[in-house]
Amino acid sequence: MLYTSGTTGTPKGVELLHKNLVATIMHVNDVRKNDGIIHYAAYASFGFDANMFDMYPTLTSGGTLYIIPDEMRLDLYALRDFYNKNKITHGFMTTQVARQFVELGGHETLVEFVTGGEKLASINPPKFRFINAYGPTECSIFVTSYVVDKFLKDIPIGKPTSNTHIYVVDELNHRMPVGASGELIVAGSQVAKGYLNRPDKNAEAFKTNPYENESPYDRAYYSGDVVRFLPDGNIQFVGRRDTQVKVRGFRIELSEVEEVIRRFDKIKDAVVVAYDDSVGMKYLVAYIVSNDKIDVKKLNEFILKEKPAYMVPAITMQIDAIPFNQNQKVNKKALPKPEFKENTDVK
Repeated sequence: MLYTSGTTGTPKGVELLHKNLVATIMHVNDVRKNDGIIHYAAYASFGFDANMFDMYPTLTSGGTLYIIPDEMRLDLYALRDFYNKNKITHGFMTTQVARQFVELGGHETLVEFVTGGEKLASINPPKFRFINAYGPTECSIFVTSYVVDKFLKDIPIGKPTSNTHIYVVDELNHRMPVGASGELIVAGSQVAKGYLNRPDKNAEAFKTNPYENESPYDRAYYSGDVVRFLPDGNIQFVGRRDTQVKVRGFRIELSEVEEVIRRFDKIKDAVVVAYDDSVGMKYLVAYIVSNDKIDVKKLNEFILKEKPAYMVPAITMQIDAIPFNQNQKVNKKALPKPEFKENTDVK
């Protein structure tokens, strides 16, 4: 039993079966079959589904599991020393931390490093196998993966694992063509039993697969994530349906704004949040992290070169660090909420 984080409402208890986890283990160990002896650094907290990814494939393949001490979890230099000292070959970290850890460099023994949990911003590929993975708790950790082996403006979440089938559909369950956005649904042995004591939510998320009727693909999970198939068969993550907001009548995906901001010189990280003003209208607030004082006017001008004016944040706040919750995902509730005023820098 694992509970979702509850970022969009009341946390739901996900009932995972033995076969769900076995399906994940079989795929992961098949990918790693030529990697030799595994020394794995366990980073994910015990309440996070990625902890199963840390533990079970490693132990079932005869590898050694190294538990990262709590006090060094956000100390990147200490983490790198821990990896090198223990000759770590494999590891996982959530997206925001993983990106910074990879860019730090100096990893002496890594063979494979996996990240997931949020959209991965552009990054130069390291010398080891760097995997961008995607998967909801309701499907036992990961159901797609992509090896980041070149610099891309928008990094895909990859192709389905060997024992799952994925579809992209519209609101009427019509399958979408290549390049068209739709909801991602997953079928296969990794689809969970359902939510504990939540028949209403089960009816929304776990349904009969309209495209296949043979086990284990006869049951599907509707993720609520918006994606599109690329011509090469990889899947591109567009965003959550519940993170799309309307500003001045235009629908915006917040991750698109974050991606542009992160490309501005000397910005280390960024998060964009939508708030309601006094009359219920949405406005965007950007939280940025940098070692240098950022000129907001120049940042807004940079955004305007690639995005329309309504996607420029009304307020930009520079903070020391992006706060994380216990699963090392962005804790938006811990961000300082500013007083709203119209952004005079953008015409």
